[in-house]
Amino acid sequence: MAWAVLAVAFASASCSTLVKPVVCAVTTPIYVIAQSANSGTAYSSDGRGVACAFVVVAAVGAAGGLVTGVISDVNMLTGNAPDPFRNIHDPFATNTSESTMR
Repeated sequence: MAWAVLAVAFASASCSTLVKPVVCAVTTPIYVIAQSANSGTAYSSDGRGVACAFVVVAAVGAAGGLVTGVISDVNMLTGNAPDPFRNIHDPFATNTSESTMR
């Protein structure tokens, strides 16, 4: 049943509300850890700290993805956005805005 719901969600033309929080929960920690490694402020070698940071950042990404996913779906349904999946990976950008993850 869960796989069927997931398949319908991914196949739907306007499903940012369902898909974007899941995608952002995975991509946001990757972006944040990569940015901290590039800036020289990488996380400590303590595995518990890294795990806690990953969980917190994933939760922030999922919450941001949910909010911008709803906005993206409204944009799609009102005809303001031609592409429903633009910026699907970015928790703080809608499908009509520029990506914040660069």
